[in-house]
Amino acid sequence: MSQTDSIRDIGCHKELFIDDAPIASVKNVRLTMNAPYQDHEPVFLPEAPWEYRIHPYATVMREGGVFRLWYLAYEWDPPAGVELPVAGTAEDARRFWKHTRGRLCYAESNDGVHWERPRLGLVEYRGSGDNNILGPAVHDPVQQPGWNGGTVFKDPIAPPERQYKLWSQIVVAEEGKSGLSGFYSPDGLRWTACESNPIPGHCDCLNVVFWDERIEQYVGYSRLWTADSHGDRYRAVRRLVSPDFEHWEDLGAVLAADEVDLGLPVKRNRQSRQIMDFHGNCVFKYAGSVDVYLALPEVWWHWSANPFPTEGRDQEKMGGFPDTVDVQLATSRDGIKWQRAGGRNPFLRLGPPDAGDSRMIYAFTQPVQVGDELWIYYGGFRYGISEGVALKRGAYFRARLRLDGFISADATYEGGELVTVPLRFRGERLALNADTSAGGAIRVQIEDEGGSPFGGYGMGEADEVNGNSVRHFVSWGGSPRVDGLAGRVVRLRFHMNGCKLYSFQFVEGN
Repeated sequence: MSQTDSIRDIGCHKELFIDDAPIASVKNVRLTMNAPYQDHEPVFLPEAPWEYRIHPYATVMREGGVFRLWYLAYEWDPPAGVELPVAGTAEDARRFWKHTRGRLCYAESNDGVHWERPRLGLVEYRGSGDNNILGPAVHDPVQQPGWNGGTVFKDPIAPPERQYKLWSQIVVAEEGKSGLSGFYSPDGLRWTACESNPIPGHCDCLNVVFWDERIEQYVGYSRLWTADSHGDRYRAVRRLVSPDFEHWEDLGAVLAADEVDLGLPVKRNRQSRQIMDFHGNCVFKYAGSVDVYLALPEVWWHWSANPFPTEGRDQEKMGGFPDTVDVQLATSRDGIKWQRAGGRNPFLRLGPPDAGDSRMIYAFTQPVQVGDELWIYYGGFRYGISEGVALKRGAYFRARLRLDGFISADATYEGGELVTVPLRFRGERLALNADTSAGGAIRVQIEDEGGSPFGGYGMGEADEVNGNSVRHFVSWGGSPRVDGLAGRVVRLRFHMNGCKLYSFQFVEGN
């Protein structure tokens, strides 16, 4: 790697400590995953007649102070004489889905907690348009399809009539087929199907798509089936890219269980059967960063005691069919190579017994910034997969995390040091997102590549940063100005004690 290549040009972007990429050396400092606060109280429940069940494949977006929710609702609509199946057998599951229809629906909120279902008049339901149903759209050439796994994003490069984009699995009832399909919309309500549908591959999960300005392509993540040497199938996450949202290249698996997962010391019915796999992915590029990609993948844990079949590979009858679900945190600098944070421990944890999220939780795509917090919405169930599909009506919950707070560089009580790799920046002041509490402190030296401090920016001139804020401004001898060093190659040397450093950023203006 050349000297130029080794310099991280961060401009005015945030630098998060999701891995060692910005770090040259540390002493008595370690990276720590920080789980968000979950209060386990639902903020959205199924209420409408077409909402027997709400599924955790959903998107929350905030625009102009209004929270917008796109979600998947299932209606239980059987013929006369068919009772609701509540057991956990494969036959009951088939009976339930046979008489169930999925629809894309929409809700709004002023505070992100209390939601209203607007009367949109877009889709007729039992002779009336007085509902919040978006799909199937009335102009869709495919009649009576079911929707599954849809997520929405706002395209920053599209013309106004195509500024909202949607990926969803479409199940065509008449043909018994399904496929991943793309849609576009001027307002997020009225959707038009893309010409290239369907996109090949498995898609009955949270299908995530966004525009990645770093590589100037649309990037999508969906599910992939893979298998071991015994022929047992497992779920993984695949990545797709497109220059135009119409023509997609499938790049294959990017996130899957590995030998560490296979070696977990837990009881299983057969050694070839791993204890976990990934169903959904919840990948997003972190706003304001150059190369921070995060994922909140749903981990399916295979605790079911159903015996393995003596013949065949009936996934629904195999021992270890997924039963409980929680969420981990994965990080990447390119969206392709992923590391799982926090020692692979849960990022979002199951709730207490009898809570609505006590058995399964699924994160929604893209956290929402509200002030100095990130709100991570997720769906939850109080029943596991083997406990009866018709019992799982679902609810939506909210977790709250400090801005940039996924992973922090934590210094010991006695003190530590962190030195960055060579950086090039632009801006006038250096802002830190840090929590020193009462007794901790941070001082910053700006130095050249050889470790010599620039005049006026040495550790002796550095003022102490103390307190808990997402935007501390660093100063030296009372002055915060650093624009005289903008464009030059620098290193930052942090002297820290008893604190958590989440991110730093050079900012312009006051």
